[in-house]
Amino acid sequence: MIVKDVSIFTNDGSFIEKGYLKTNNGIIEEVSEGSPGSTEEKVYSFPNKILMPGLVNAHTHIYSTFSRGMPLKGFSPNAFTELLEQMWWKLDRALTMKGNKLSAYLASIESMKTGVTTLIDHHSSPNAVKGSLDMIASAVNEAGLRCSTAFEISDRNGKKVRDQSIDENLRFAETKNKFRVPYIGLHASFTLSDETLELVSEANKNRIPIHVHVAEGPEDEENSISLYGKRIVQRFNDAGLLTENSLLVHCIHTDEKEDEIIRNNGCFVVVNPQSNMNNGVGYPDWKGKLSRGTRVCLGNDGFGFNLFTESRFLILGMHNEKKDPKAADPLDLQKTLFDYNYQLTSKIFGLKMGKIKKGYAADFAIYDYKPPTVLNNENFPGHLFFGVGDNPKVTDVFVHGRPIMISGKSVLIDEERLFKECREYSAELWKHL
Repeated sequence: MIVKDVSIFTNDGSFIEKGYLKTNNGIIEEVSEGSPGSTEEKVYSFPNKILMPGLVNAHTHIYSTFSRGMPLKGFSPNAFTELLEQMWWKLDRALTMKGNKLSAYLASIESMKTGVTTLIDHHSSPNAVKGSLDMIASAVNEAGLRCSTAFEISDRNGKKVRDQSIDENLRFAETKNKFRVPYIGLHASFTLSDETLELVSEANKNRIPIHVHVAEGPEDEENSISLYGKRIVQRFNDAGLLTENSLLVHCIHTDEKEDEIIRNNGCFVVVNPQSNMNNGVGYPDWKGKLSRGTRVCLGNDGFGFNLFTESRFLILGMHNEKKDPKAADPLDLQKTLFDYNYQLTSKIFGLKMGKIKKGYAADFAIYDYKPPTVLNNENFPGHLFFGVGDNPKVTDVFVHGRPIMISGKSVLIDEERLFKECREYSAELWKHL
């Protein structure tokens, strides 16, 4: 396949004003200025548009798609745990296998329309456990995206569901390929007993990395210190759970010693600023962690699926938190969104990802963006933050060298039918809340 007549942000130190790329078996074979010498292959032409690597959403909750407009009687949380009890835990208990599938299709469509080609999901449907991860990953893959997913292990739904959740994570891990990757999902320290941590550690003989919420609200650290005499990250480390490439999500109330443990174990932190601000739980020390060498990725915690909006909040939230407009800038964002997010996916998928470069996975998106000022490699982060991401007009998306969206429409999924089914399902779902 050849893509030509397009500007290319390579994420490898250059911006090609007009060039082309060739792919073979899902991998980029050639990238260059000018025009391709041969056009025997399938050819796509995108004049006056920009090509850049497909984005990675490093932490999301696909099932959150059915929360929009959801009626909640008596919703009046005074703490983060009450918010979970009064909203999210009601929703996940009502989910069926059909809901899991529809939400995955919907999340995939909405993600690709903002240039996202890889979703890292954290799932919970305690009344529809067995087969749920296959259902989600298969739907995401059918839409054309790559997917990592894991089932939330927790004590809050009883031992039977806990044990089913452990089994579901381990069973799904056996299906790993270049389009789907497993994690061991854990909810959060405050819903996990020592017995459960020990069971997970013993069952995880292949040392699959964990995907867990850490210190999202202050109650999580307080609970760990009160009940177990140690902070959360130390507790997980003592249980032997912090394997390489584990995802520790939020980490708003962790301290520098916990950051050191995270680094020493080769783990990643994933920040989700919009969700944190919406829940009133605090703001992550993103820049502080970066300065200490912690690999910080960006997710959205299921708060919509526009990662550009999340990126904007990451910087603006830091300005507000520090009362300093110099506290963060687009170059800091580039380190997280265009470096660590891709380091993570390259490691877990076993592919070179995140650059438009020979030997890398052919995952990329085409943007209709007409720069009003000079655009080059040095100022591209500024254009991305203030221009491209302000109103992302993604026209076409390719994953593994295959088109999955052309001219703004999904190639593989009937969008109109999907949205109709989702509206019908949500009406039934909400009755069971």
